[in-house]
Amino acid sequence: MNQHLERLEGLAPMLRQPVGQLIMLCQRQLHRTLCVVTGFRPPEDQEALYRKGRSVDPTSGLLVVTDPSQVVTKARPGMSAHNVTTEMGDPFAMAVDLVPMNEDGTLDWSPNEDFWELLYGLGWRCGLDALGDPVGAYLSWDKCHFEEPAWKLKLPGLRAVQPGAVGGVAL
Repeated sequence: MNQHLERLEGLAPMLRQPVGQLIMLCQRQLHRTLCVVTGFRPPEDQEALYRKGRSVDPTSGLLVVTDPSQVVTKARPGMSAHNVTTEMGDPFAMAVDLVPMNEDGTLDWSPNEDFWELLYGLGWRCGLDALGDPVGAYLSWDKCHFEEPAWKLKLPGLRAVQPGAVGGVAL
């Protein structure tokens, strides 16, 4: 089974060990193998994801949701923790998406809620944030997302940036 561990290379170095620990704990305690679906995601790829379920409104010229069932992210290009780079432009993702694998190596995109709650508990023990939003609710549309806690506040000290931010502040 290919877990795509090479996708961890684009993560901020401080995340690699906790993510590796989460992958190991999931295998040992939940008896499930995790696949790394996404680590670093360039803004161009974020743009393609952001466009899913949206189209350009002819009046305003803005992207608007036209098919909510197709929307997979609310993060505009450059605004996701997956899009973070160093000031020099090197990948420095502050998030990772992990999905359990079935025994045949395919991805299990819809495990039950009990699995996610157990995985989130393991994630917290490893120092990862599975909440992903400012009000403390799990992202129901992005259950596989784990990120560095309070990552936006840490960017200046880490000499990292969001490509879509101005002066280090998200637009």
